[in-house]
Order: sequence, then C-alpha cells, then structure tokens
Amino acid sequence: MILDLLEVYRKNADGDTLVIDNYQLKEGLYFKLYGQHKEPEILHVEKKGYNRGELWNYIKAADFYSQLVDMNKPVDPKKQIHSNNIHALAFKAAALIEGTDAVETFKTSIARYYQALCSPKKEDAKILKKYQFPPLDEQVIKHNQEYVVSLIPYLQQQITEYKIKGTFYVKLYFAVELATYMQESKRYLIPKIFNRNDYNVTINNMTYGLSNSNMGMNGKKPFLEHKTTAFKVPFRISTTEALETRKMFTWLDNQQDGAGKALTEGYLPIGASNVFTLVKSDSKPRDAHYLHLERGAQAVIDEYDFLPGLSDQLMPVLTLENFLLLDDFAPRKIHSKAELEIIIDDWLFNKNLIRNYFNKSPKPNDWFSSFQVGLVIRYKEALRNYFRKDDERDVVSCIDRLSQAMLKEMLLRESYSKLEDTKIAKGLNLRLSLLAYFKIKEKVELGNQLVNLAQGLKEKLITGKTDEVISCENDKEFYYYAGQLVRYLISKSQAYKPTYAIIDHVVDAKDVSKFKQEIIKLHKKYSHALGWNNIRYNRLLAAVMGYECLTEKVSGFDLFLAGAASSNINYFKEAEGENNNADE
Repeated sequence: MILDLLEVYRKNADGDTLVIDNYQLKEGLYFKLYGQHKEPEILHVEKKGYNRGELWNYIKAADFYSQLVDMNKPVDPKKQIHSNNIHALAFKAAALIEGTDAVETFKTSIARYYQALCSPKKEDAKILKKYQFPPLDEQVIKHNQEYVVSLIPYLQQQITEYKIKGTFYVKLYFAVELATYMQESKRYLIPKIFNRNDYNVTINNMTYGLSNSNMGMNGKKPFLEHKTTAFKVPFRISTTEALETRKMFTWLDNQQDGAGKALTEGYLPIGASNVFTLVKSDSKPRDAHYLHLERGAQAVIDEYDFLPGLSDQLMPVLTLENFLLLDDFAPRKIHSKAELEIIIDDWLFNKNLIRNYFNKSPKPNDWFSSFQVGLVIRYKEALRNYFRKDDERDVVSCIDRLSQAMLKEMLLRESYSKLEDTKIAKGLNLRLSLLAYFKIKEKVELGNQLVNLAQGLKEKLITGKTDEVISCENDKEFYYYAGQLVRYLISKSQAYKPTYAIIDHVVDAKDVSKFKQEIIKLHKKYSHALGWNNIRYNRLLAAVMGYECLTEKVSGFDLFLAGAASSNINYFKEAEGENNNADE
C-alpha cells in the first residue's frame, strides 16, 4: 500500500513544494530571530486566522523541517523542547509562564537540548557517519543558546500580550537559509526515520528498515512481529523511501476541505491532474486509491483500497418513486451515489449512518435506539463499500432485511399521528425504489403493486356502492387493508402523545390468527370512539376479518406498513363538506 501511494505522490510532489504548500501551522506564537542587530519578527497563528506573505512562508517551511518524527523520538530526553535542530526551538508556552521556577527549568531544558544535539547517541552517530554531514558549528550553538536565554523576558512579555494559552506552542526560528533547515532536518531524521533500527539491514550500501509511518512494532504490538519466518518485519523500505513516505503522510495529515476542516477520507486519483489533492469521487470514471485516515497525533491509514474505474455516477439512474401516493412527495431521479447516500442516511438512519462508518462503538440517543445502533454496526460496512468503493455485492444481499428492520423500528418509536408526513413514509418509498433498482427477487414490483392496491381500495370504498360488502381478494389486499385499519384505530387514541409501540403485538405477530386477534383487541380498546354509522371502517374491518390467507405465517409487513403510512381511506372526502365516516 505505502509504495503504491508513494509512487503516485512522487509524480506530483515537485520536491518538497507540495507538502510545504499544504502544511498547516498550529495555533501559537512564532518568531523569526535575527540576533542582536535586528528585532525578531512575530507571527501569531490563530485557529481561524488568515496568514500569507513572506514571513508566513518562511516560518511554515522552517517549522516543517524542524518537526520531530513523533514524541517518542525527541532530541530533548525529557521532551520539553520539541524541535530537532540547532536553529529551532519549540516549546509549550507553559514552560515560561507557569510555575515559580519556570525560567530556571526552561534554561535547563535549553542547555539539555543543545547538549543532545552536540552529542548524539552512539547508534545515531554510527548511522550518520556514512552520510558525511558537516560537523555542527559549536560557536553557532553557543550563540544560539545564549541568545535564546537573553530573550526570556521578551518572550514572556509577548506571550502575555498575545494572550497565548499555556498549551499552545511558542517556536523560535533563526533566520538562516531554508536549505540549512533542510540539511539539519535530515541529520535528525535519518537515524530516527525507521520504526526501530534493530530491524534495519544494509544491502549494496543502502539501508532498509521498517517504515515508521502507518506501522508499529514496539513492545506494545508484539503481534506484528513475524515469529515463524526468517524475517521479523512485514516489509522494509529504503531510507530515501522512508523520508519521502514521511512527507507523504505529513501532506495527508494536512489535507482539509473547503471549510478548513481536516479530511478523514478521500481518493488519490491516478493520472494527470491540475491539482493534486485528496478528492471526492466524481461522475467521470477513473482509477484511484481510496483512503480513510484515523486522526490522532499522526494520521494513520486505517482503510485502503485500489479502485479501478471509480465513479460516483449511478448507472442506471435510480428513480425515487412515490409509491405511497403521498401529497408532498415528488418523484425524482437520483444520479449519484453521494446523493443517494445522504437520502438513505437521513430517511432510514436519521443521520446516524455516515457519522458512524468508522465509529467502533456508536451510541443510542433519543432519536436512535439500541436496536437501530445494532443494525448500523451489522450493515455499515456493506453500505460503506457501496458508497465509497462502488462495490454493490453486499448491499444487494442486505438492503431488503436492513431497510425493513429499520422501518419497523421507526414505526414502533413514532408518535406523530400522520405517518404520511414522517420519514417512515418517505423511507418506505425509498425502500421500495431500492428493491426495484437492485432487482431484489420477488419484490421488484412491490411498489407498483401498492399503487394498484390503493387505487383498488378507493374504488371499493369510495366510488363503489356504499351498501355492498367488500372482501379481500388476495393476501396483498389483506395486509394493506389491515394497515389502513390499524392506522385509523391509533388515530382514535386520546393519549397526549401516543406512540405506535402500542401496536407492537400486531407487528410482531408470527401467524395470521394472532395478527387478527391483536387487531380486534385494538378495535375493542377504541370502540368508544367508533360510531355505529362508520360505514367505511365497518366494511374494511369485515373484509380483513373475513379473509383467510393462503399461508398462516405473517408475510406482508411491507404491505401492512404501506397501508398504515399512506393517506387513510377512512378520512377521504369525495367533495367539500362531505364525510361518509361518522364516528358519532
């Protein structure tokens, strides 16, 4: 993975220009130091500040070259100074403003830091020897140390005036050529760039080791070590590759969206591009690397895939139909997976899907139950693979049971009486459209069947003779009519805020006899609110109770839910002021 990504990065990097252009300075106070003959230049970096110009560009490059690999590989053994070379000094503001002995402790830290630079560890010196770095100038080191110490009162004053928090950085950079920073950065990095030098090998005078980026084999992760082979590490890369890999991960770590928010995923397109960045997929098919970044002290790629011919375009286009004949639902064409993903996230998951794609322990809330959380945990990978990687295999196999289980739970948690105005109705339209789009076995035509059922019921109860006995002609009509009945009965509840949980026994019934019994119980419960002259309701009840299903096992939840979520036939008015449904 790393070498594949590195190949793409190299083609676009233009030396260090790409990584430095995208590099982000942390909040804090930055100084460019000129020595005794000129006042320092100050750069105050704020979270929402806008900085540009010569000083900004210089400080950004100097800061990039002065970064530690990580806090486990410091120059200062006590980790109080966080820079890596003799021309830079980075520390938290608290080191100078907190504690009665802060100044003396800071002076000690400075001395320890420069001493460590002058006297590297033996194993580091051994590695550096073959690279022939020029020796460090002791006079420069002495001058820099003394000058920084002389600046302490000035630095304290600036920290106070700029109101710098103790947790923010103060960074000092001497005004030397950036090429010098680059050289000193390599002096620090070469002995530190690999995960552990114990795993290094030399082949043809080139050192190879385990990458420190996106890989760990310290004592806390012994399971990564190969115990039964002649080689202990998963792979090795050269020193040059390790240095470039670090730049690539720094570049990835600084990727942001248009609002300045750190990106956690995206695609690296393969091929010519005017702007090389972590991008979203688009409608034009192209080969790309997919990355998801786990954000922490350093960015880690926790999911990767190579995706040939990736496209966000839905082929064919998905039609979102109004199968429930809702008044405020306009059919539309969905052209992209991104658009479909947002709709599914909203209507089926109440916006709890996308934000939990990489959350290992999603939590229930007032709008999302523990059962729904379980569905997210079980099915999120299938959905993520479809929307992020254009792999529909798993989503085709699970979309039926997933969407049905989610809608059932939504129904039992709903308290708003007009189901046709809720996400349940929209979600059912979505489910039926998805079943048709993915050609899910015998349910491809289910949506169109519902339209016919609604029209057929209207013909029987509205346009037909009011004194005729109606009946269910098949199981589909039975379940749809039952949904209409139950929805009407719930509307008779006098509770302040009734939920549809009161019909859980109807919904959970396994056999038709039990299903009918639970409807009769609801009928008896609300009989006080049902008028003797309620013609439509009485005819509908008789049709449902008089029908014998072909199979005793309940099998029509979609039809039942559609009947409940559609406009209720009992409230239909043929003309203004007319009501054939008196409950009086």
